[in-house]
Amino acid sequence: MTRLKAIDRLNKRVPPMKPKVENIANGITNAVKKARKRIGGGASSKLERSPESDVLVRSNAKTSTAQRKAEGKKVDTKTRLGDFLVSQNRILAEKYMDDLERVAQLIPEASFYRELNTTNTKELPSILDKLGKRTEQYSERGYSGVIRDGVRATMFIPEADKNYVKIVKEMQKKGYKIAKTFAEDSKGNIILDKNGVPKMVDDIDVRFGDNAVRSGYEDVQMRFEKNGNLYELLILPGPNYLATKNKEHELVYENFRKYDTFVKDDGAKEIIKAIKKEYHKLTRALYTEAKHRDVSGANKSEQITFTQESVDTVDKLFKSLKTLFLGKFNAQPPSKRSKPSFKQTKTYENLDAVEQKLRKVIDLYSPVD
Repeated sequence: MTRLKAIDRLNKRVPPMKPKVENIANGITNAVKKARKRIGGGASSKLERSPESDVLVRSNAKTSTAQRKAEGKKVDTKTRLGDFLVSQNRILAEKYMDDLERVAQLIPEASFYRELNTTNTKELPSILDKLGKRTEQYSERGYSGVIRDGVRATMFIPEADKNYVKIVKEMQKKGYKIAKTFAEDSKGNIILDKNGVPKMVDDIDVRFGDNAVRSGYEDVQMRFEKNGNLYELLILPGPNYLATKNKEHELVYENFRKYDTFVKDDGAKEIIKAIKKEYHKLTRALYTEAKHRDVSGANKSEQITFTQESVDTVDKLFKSLKTLFLGKFNAQPPSKRSKPSFKQTKTYENLDAVEQKLRKVIDLYSPVD
C-alpha cells in the first residue's frame, strides 16, 4: 500500500471536526439509524423525520419566534432519537443477559446474577456527558469508538486473569467475537502503523498484578461484538468484590477525582499523590479481603482499619494542601483577590468539601484502640 493510499484510508476513518453540539447530536442520530436498519425500521419513522409546518415571513419578530420553535423541535427530535437508541440497547441487554446466564451454567466455577446487573445499559444523560467530554476522541473514532459500554454486564469467576478465556470460548459458540479497538500509547493517542493506518487490537484489558489499579482493584474488562453491536463484560472474583468496588468507587475514587482541577500545580499534585497513597493502603487491604471471602466462601469479614500513623499523616497532608493555596492567595495584591479572605474563596470551599468527604472514610475505618 502506498503512503498516499494509506493517508486516504486514514482520512476516511477520521471525520472532519464539527462543532461540539452538532458532533454529539449527529453521533446519536447515526447510531439510531444503524439500529433501525438492523431491526428493519423504515426511514419514514416519526423518530427519524419530524414534519415541520411552513414558516411565513411576516416580520423579524415572528420570524425569530418561528426559528426558535424550529430549533426547539430539532432538539426534541435528537432527544427522542437518543431515547430510541437507549430503548434498543435495553432489548439487546435482555438477550445478552440470557446468553451470560447460559454460559455461567456451562462453566462450573463461573456465576452470573441478574439482580446484580440491573444497570445493564448506559442512559442518555450519561451518553451525552461522555460524548461532550470526549469531543476530540469522537472526531477520531466515531460514536462506537467512544460509547463502548452501551450494553454491559458483570460476571464472576475466580482467578479471572486466567479463567476469562473459558468465558470467551463459550460466548464465541453463541456467535459473539472479541471486539477490536484502536491501539493506544500511554497517553491515549492512537498508534499508527508504518503506512499511517491506525492499529487495531482485541478489546481486552486484564488488570491484575503489576497492571492492577493503584487502589488494589483488579478485573478483566472486555467487549464482545455481535451483529454490529458492542457488549461490555466486566469479570470479577465474586459478589463481595463487586460490593467493595462499588463502595470504594463512591467513597474514595469519586472524591479523589474532584482533586483533578488542583493537580495542575506541581506542589498540590505531590501532596494529593501522598494522600492517595495512605488511602490506597486501606483499599488494597479491603480488596484482598473481599477476594478471599469470595474464594473461600467465608461469611465474616476481617476488621480492616486505617493505622493511627496513616491518620496522622493524612491530617498533616490536608493541612499542607490548604496552606499551599493560602500562600498563593496571600501572594496576590488585594486588588487581584476574588474575596477578602481565603476561606471565602471557591478554592478553599472545594478543597474543604473534598477533605470532609474523605474524612468520612477515616471515620468508617478509624483505628481501633
